[in-house]
Amino acid sequence: MERKYDKKLVLGDGTVFEGYGFGADREAVCELVFNTSPVGYQEIVSDPSYTFQAVVMTYPLIGNYGVCDEDYETRVPSIGGLVVRDYNGRPSNFRYTKTLDEIMSEYGIVGISGVDTRCLAVSYTHLRAHETPEHLV
Repeated sequence: MERKYDKKLVLGDGTVFEGYGFGADREAVCELVFNTSPVGYQEIVSDPSYTFQAVVMTYPLIGNYGVCDEDYETRVPSIGGLVVRDYNGRPSNFRYTKTLDEIMSEYGIVGISGVDTRCLAVSYTHLRAHETPEHLV
C-alpha cells in the first residue's frame, strides 16, 4: 500500500510541494534557505543563525545517523523547519541518543520529506544559500 502525502510546503508564489511530515505536527511560516552539506544536519538544526528559517537540505538523505547529545550547537534548537528529500528514522550510528524526528518533535520544529529539494533550490530564485551574519562569525 502506497503511503499518502500528509504535508504541504506552500511557497509565497502559490507553488505547492507535497510530502510526508516528520517532527512537530503543526504549521509554520518561515523564510526558506538552502544548505548543501552532506553531513551535519544536527548542527544545522541546532545552529542559532537559522532561527525561524526553514532549511531546504539539498543532500538527499537526512536522519541516517541520528543525533548525539554532544553535537549540539545550542541546547535549544530554534530553526523554523526542515525540508528534505528522504528522511531516515532508523539511525545507524552507535553514538546516537535520539532520532532527528524525536528532537524536532520535542522542540516544536516541523519537517517535510519527499520533496525534490535540489529542484526547489535550483528552480526558485527566491531561495538563497544561508549565510551566517558577519557578527556571528
